[in-house]
Amino acid sequence: MRISYRIHEWLADHISWVQYPKPRLRSLSGHPHGFRAWWAHRPPINRFVAIFGPTALLFVPRIGVYLTICSILFLFAYFNRRW
Repeated sequence: MRISYRIHEWLADHISWVQYPKPRLRSLSGHPHGFRAWWAHRPPINRFVAIFGPTALLFVPRIGVYLTICSILFLFAYFNRRW
């Protein structure tokens, strides 16, 4: 645990108006939980949808270009396995 967390706990024990620090968002084991775990083990996307989906969105009137750009950005994030 970080030293700043320990100091914050000590201050909360000894000074009445200092609140206890919020619990850690990450697990102590280092393994992801919840959405991070799902995202790390997400199912593979259908390649046909990945290739022809953005192209099909171009035919949506007025906002098709914006939808295509957003879907391409999503595909870059989806296929990037570092997240």
